[in-house]
Amino acid sequence: MEIKNNTENKVDDGSLAFLNIPRDENNRHFNCEQIQQSRLSNMTFWILDFIEDIETRYSKAKGKSGQTLVKIKFQLEDGEDMARKFFTGSQDIQYVLKKVKEKNAFPRRVTMRGSGNRYWFE
Repeated sequence: MEIKNNTENKVDDGSLAFLNIPRDENNRHFNCEQIQQSRLSNMTFWILDFIEDIETRYSKAKGKSGQTLVKIKFQLEDGEDMARKFFTGSQDIQYVLKKVKEKNAFPRRVTMRGSGNRYWFE
């Protein structure tokens, strides 16, 4: 099936990709394997995106509003099947994520550091 779009002179192949529908910012998720934050300590990787205030059993137990879910890749050129996600409650990491977003600077290479239950990016 080919449908001609006269306004842009592109041929509609019938796919969703052709429509270039933007992602729903109110209903986001990361469809990838989860990794524990503690396993990332002293590792370098790329932060790609994050979602704030995700309720988890840990945030409920601590009386907090939610955790931040962070999407990463170890190599930037890796496919989406190699992406990972982790939850964090670290104020240091959340601060950095918000600043990177303000600067519209994703993806960004970072190294995770940790001491006890405290984690941060370098």
